[in-house]
Amino acid sequence: MEQVTVYKCFIASPGDTANEREVCDSVFQEINNTQGQQFNFRIESKKWENDARPSFGESAQDVINKQLVNNFQLFIGIMFTRFGIPTKVAESGTEEEFNLAYENKDNVEIMFYFNDEKISPDDIDTDQLSKVNAFKSKLSDKGGLYSKYIGITDFENKLRKHLQNYFMEIYKVPQKNIHNSSSDETANILLDRLNEALSTFSNQPEVWVNPIIHEPKSSKDGTRDDENEEVEIDSLVSSPYSAIIKAPPQFGLTCLSHYLVLQAWKNNNLWVYLDMSTINIQMDSEKLIKKELKKLNVSETNIDCIILDSWKSSLTGSMKVLRGLCNTYPKTPIIIMNTIGDFKPNPEKNIKISREFRELTLSALSRKSIRKVVSEYNTKKNLGDENIVLNKVVNDMDILNIHRTPLNCLTLLKISEKHFDESPVNRTKMIEMFLFVLFDLVELPTYKTKPDVKDCEHVLGFYCEGLIRSNVYDFSRDEFIKKLNVFCEEKLLDIEISVVFDVLLQNRIIVSWGDRYRFKAAYWVYYFSANQMHVNKEFYNYIISNEIYTNFPEIIEFYTGIDRNSSDMISVLTNDLSKQCDIVEEKTGMTVDFNPLEAMEWNPSEEHIEEAKKLINSEVIKSNLPNSLKDEYADQNYNYDRPYNQDVSNILEEYTFLVLKQKICACSRALRNSDYISPNEKKDLLKQITRGWLLFSKILFALSPVLAKHNHASFDGLGFVLYGFSDTNVDEKIKKIILCNPSFIVKLFKDDLFSPKSAPLLYDAIKSESNKLIKHELILLLVFGRPKEWKNYIKNYITHLPRNSPYLLDVLNLLKNRCRYDFATLGEITDMGELLKMCYAKHEFSGANIVDNMKKISNKVIPKRQDDLA
Repeated sequence: MEQVTVYKCFIASPGDTANEREVCDSVFQEINNTQGQQFNFRIESKKWENDARPSFGESAQDVINKQLVNNFQLFIGIMFTRFGIPTKVAESGTEEEFNLAYENKDNVEIMFYFNDEKISPDDIDTDQLSKVNAFKSKLSDKGGLYSKYIGITDFENKLRKHLQNYFMEIYKVPQKNIHNSSSDETANILLDRLNEALSTFSNQPEVWVNPIIHEPKSSKDGTRDDENEEVEIDSLVSSPYSAIIKAPPQFGLTCLSHYLVLQAWKNNNLWVYLDMSTINIQMDSEKLIKKELKKLNVSETNIDCIILDSWKSSLTGSMKVLRGLCNTYPKTPIIIMNTIGDFKPNPEKNIKISREFRELTLSALSRKSIRKVVSEYNTKKNLGDENIVLNKVVNDMDILNIHRTPLNCLTLLKISEKHFDESPVNRTKMIEMFLFVLFDLVELPTYKTKPDVKDCEHVLGFYCEGLIRSNVYDFSRDEFIKKLNVFCEEKLLDIEISVVFDVLLQNRIIVSWGDRYRFKAAYWVYYFSANQMHVNKEFYNYIISNEIYTNFPEIIEFYTGIDRNSSDMISVLTNDLSKQCDIVEEKTGMTVDFNPLEAMEWNPSEEHIEEAKKLINSEVIKSNLPNSLKDEYADQNYNYDRPYNQDVSNILEEYTFLVLKQKICACSRALRNSDYISPNEKKDLLKQITRGWLLFSKILFALSPVLAKHNHASFDGLGFVLYGFSDTNVDEKIKKIILCNPSFIVKLFKDDLFSPKSAPLLYDAIKSESNKLIKHELILLLVFGRPKEWKNYIKNYITHLPRNSPYLLDVLNLLKNRCRYDFATLGEITDMGELLKMCYAKHEFSGANIVDNMKKISNKVIPKRQDDLA
């Protein structure tokens, strides 16, 4: 048996760095499992709270010193804003522990870290902070080099990297140099890939803005906490870890992939990019990697990280490829780029991956980032005053209810080159305007004829109909031209199809796909197909009668957006969604008034939680839900060896929840675009949409105890995952799941339904709605969207809620979160702050005079804004 060297590491810090102390242990374990196994060493954590035994000395600190501080090889010190309590010989226990380590610095590796994260001035003890700053100066005077970090994730990444480097030096591991004579060539390849991904239209500035990546943050109390921790891009590049980065379509996951690979190369690290949509899934993992390295002219095989782009659980071969990479490269971090909205069944759900992936989210752009895109575009195109252009782009995205992504910014800027003063009323209009601009700006040889935009839409609608029917979305240039030339001959149309193809290719509406082509963004296929539905009744019936639209909600969005008066479509959708809700209600057998939130209060006691659990248990037991779920509640005859996610998958498949969700999305987009249908048609469709919301709330309520026990319930394209619950018991988790249920449902569907134009319809629904949960979810939708007059409806709602209502708490928590993070105007921020104070006044003071009571609430309840959001 080989001898294992033990490195004892003492961790010294005041009380406000408890999370960092826990992170140290997890990083130690990770290094022990990697470098430690390779070089036969182990890091052993020494902390007074875990390792000091009861004893007596001159003081408690003296006991700790004698037992722990004089027997270690590594010393990690951590500070934030607190310095600690004075001891007999130092200003704090942490300082005394450092002094003892410093006396033995020739034999001890000392690493000190200071958290540089922003904090509200109200939470700072200035005396303590001044001592921390003085201690920094003390370290510098002693010749020390300390490290700053921003937040817990950055600390984890830096600590991991520093310890890895430390042990590499001890065990004489040579620093690799992947940059050889072909280094410049490889860098150019990586840069070209990034620029190719960034280039959306021809003659467009290639603008890179650092994206915002978030990781869910653990809550510190029993209430809902929607806060996220920002992940620093540089930290991820320098200290990669296995993660899945999720984002809606067109958010820029591919651009982010190429940027990370390029930055890693510049840092002398080798990351390998694999695209699931283009690789040969039959090839083993090692050959896939070697093939990619050959493209880069790199012979190095020591991979620092692998990026797997365009990964979808529903894609055949996806789980197999991921499992192969994990097994072949067990110590190499793998980052998965996953587009949200993957609802198709997973054909490989029985394949298990033996690796944990941290879940990250690629967020929308901040105003600062949008300004950078606008500034660089405007410098080249000279659209007008930068602030005016910026405000137009931001306002257009709000009107269109589209995400603040680089692609959407560039699309609106492209339109502004010719139609700066116009503001499209929906996304369909925006695309139509873009096409007019596109074909108007194109420069053709004198012997070529400029195609008419409407003619192009017509022939492309025919072509995209074929793509959808065949479910094959790639094509060759010859196939494209030949098929459409035949179509034009049959329809007696005079269009130079080769010009149409070249214009689309030049402007990156279609892009190369290996040796073939496809539309760069799926929404182009749906837009042209929606036009085809208007001229081809048979294709319209194909999409509707076979419910094909449930897989492509954007087709419905564009179809209704073309004339905004598609009563025929609205009637079909309303009827379909009503039937789907009937099916789910009948199969689940859940009662109409099932709502455990009614059993909760502002600060639920154990009795409240028990009452909610009884309601849920009673509902599940008498429902038609599967016996596997009922057994879980009764804790009898449950096969714990069977993966729970399969049980949940069966529940959701049997009760057609995936279809219900897609129908809700499609109906919501249709309603959002149908300005000119009758008021009753609008009301009827909204009624069915909110009915679907209610069904989703009920199933989430029913699953909450099981979710609390298992921490997740994932299944084919749809699932629930809990974050930040590791330090709480099952009852605490149940409480949080129940309390956050309404806001979760609204966040799930809000982007499909809400636009400022829909405000009158929403206000009417709120006035007439009798179901408390549906009414509350509509109120939350107003908080998210903040249309005109929204504040008055929220004020009225708050006024009529009981002081200890869980609905009041939910509104307060959402207002806090939106006030802190939302892309909002100064007026909206002021309104949210006023409503926050109103919530607190309602809860804390009895009496009807809520306006006077608001004056008693400190402004400290209004959270500090994040930079560059307003």
